[in-house]
Amino acid sequence: MRRSEEQMREILNKEIHISDIVEKRIQDTYRMLGKEKRKARKGRRLAAAAAAVLCLLVPGVVYASANSDFFQGMFGNETKKSTQAFDREIDDGKGKKVSVTIPSKEYVPVDIAKAEELVGEWLMDEPVTVKAGQSHTLNIEGFVYDRNGAMMYFTLEREGGVTALAGDEDTNLTKGAAFTDETDFYFYVETKKGITGYDNIFVDQEKSNADKIYGYSYMIWSEALEEGDVPQLKIDTYPCARKELSEESKIKTESMKLTDKGQVPTEVLDLGEKGHIEYSPISLSVDMSKGFELTADQAADPYYTTYVGIKYKNGDSYVISDDENSVNNTGYVLGSGTWYKVMYNRLVDPKEMSEIEVNGVKFPVL
Repeated sequence: MRRSEEQMREILNKEIHISDIVEKRIQDTYRMLGKEKRKARKGRRLAAAAAAVLCLLVPGVVYASANSDFFQGMFGNETKKSTQAFDREIDDGKGKKVSVTIPSKEYVPVDIAKAEELVGEWLMDEPVTVKAGQSHTLNIEGFVYDRNGAMMYFTLEREGGVTALAGDEDTNLTKGAAFTDETDFYFYVETKKGITGYDNIFVDQEKSNADKIYGYSYMIWSEALEEGDVPQLKIDTYPCARKELSEESKIKTESMKLTDKGQVPTEVLDLGEKGHIEYSPISLSVDMSKGFELTADQAADPYYTTYVGIKYKNGDSYVISDDENSVNNTGYVLGSGTWYKVMYNRLVDPKEMSEIEVNGVKFPVL
């Protein structure tokens, strides 16, 4: 069972392979990168000393400072570069090249104090450090979650160079970092009840180097979590490199607690058959079977979710995704049943929202 789950995740993380699809569908697919339909299953010494002293004097300030790397990495734009939409040629699977459009991405500044106010209470208290495989060290520096998704900030280190995970500017714009064929381990997040977090990993290109990767994982749960179903870090350790695995290979799986914190509160906009939306400071989930005049099959396919956006009371807006204009300002998107689920690439204050728009249908937020 464990092996099949791991293999499924690896397959889902591979680059898109396109075969018998017309060019228009190829264009549409790349405009909505990340919208795969997946039927998911059930430091330093001086700095430390200074921080310790400050903690005795102003613990609230130190706590906010300790969380700032997480907030900046997940929501900010200090090391993330906004990009315009651009065309690229890819192999169509038949030996020919076709032009596709990579959507634009925008990153914005984050208000650290506001982030602390909205999600700081639910951010993990202590980092988790574990040995991963024979030679890597994994550090989970920050983790927060709600019933629909999670965000995790981590570093992966190896003296002589990280060989287990590969990510660059290209993967940041497309499918996210992926585990290599050379890795002898695999890590992921799963709840006590077996609900898996499918993710997209952004690798910070400015902070990372050959020996240390700074990663930001945007996750979506395969099913909405119940209260009390706490996420755990899981590590599969292989007896060899992944490329050498066979059906007879014995894979060791370890589980460890990530956090004692509960879920970031989620707001619900329930209009019966006219619409059902759930939202929080980190995620948005829309039941596409209600209010959009889609068939059951269409509601279950993120291809038919063509526009998602938020308007604020001050007149500003956050275009989460817009297929027609090749915009994708998401951390990660996943279709789970008839639910379209998205992790934001910026912080959202639910109290400042005035309207949520999906496929041209506007839902006032009262």
